[in-house]
Amino acid sequence: MSKIYEACQLGKQARHPFPAQTTHVNSKPLEMIHSYVWTTKTKSIGGCKYYISFIDDHIRKVWVYFMKHKGEVFQHFLNFKAMVEKEKGVSIKCLRFDGGGEYFSNEFSEYLKEHGIQRKYSCNYSPQ
Repeated sequence: MSKIYEACQLGKQARHPFPAQTTHVNSKPLEMIHSYVWTTKTKSIGGCKYYISFIDDHIRKVWVYFMKHKGEVFQHFLNFKAMVEKEKGVSIKCLRFDGGGEYFSNEFSEYLKEHGIQRKYSCNYSPQ
């Protein structure tokens, strides 16, 4: 009689593939912008410890701005918005972020409301 070891049994098990996902991509530039604030362990030569990324959901282009403080998020968003809207000739429709506090200042919230930019939230710590 042969003995079946648990480790051998588990090692031979096959994992089923994940089901095919239907990913939605917006059909026009600036319909949705994904934004994330990242922290680095060490400061850059210029003294920056944070950076913010903006990703256009349609073209998948990424813009990155370096920051010394998280409080610079709103100013970088304003600079980014002015640049891409002038370049593309259309307005940002939706800003998606992870719900971090740096996006919730009264000034930032009022600005988004005044310019008709919708907010959407993704899960924390998941920049996908």
